Amino acid sequence: MLRSPTGLDLRLATELDSARNLLVQMGDELALNQQVVCEHGVALQAVDIVGQILGHIANVVRADDRAAAVERIGMCELRAKLSTLEEPAALA
Repeated sequence: MLRSPTGLDLRLATELDSARNLLVQMGDELALNQQVVCEHGVALQAVDIVGQILGHIANVVRADDRAAAVERIGMCELRAKLSTLEEPAALA
């Protein structure tokens, strides 16, 4: 469905991008410490995955064609979750 993102959509996407950037900075800083990487490698991977999810959601929120934006998501599980949701007409 094509629609222009609202001002709120764009602000939400910007905030999601900001949160993602904070996670990336934190993950990068922690990854510089070899002991942290050895002891918490799985947690650092989770931080990276959360950042990717936030980035994808931000892209969907700001998209003119949200369905197409969902289809471009490379994370299969997230794409599947978002593809199965139907947007109520009142929120479109």
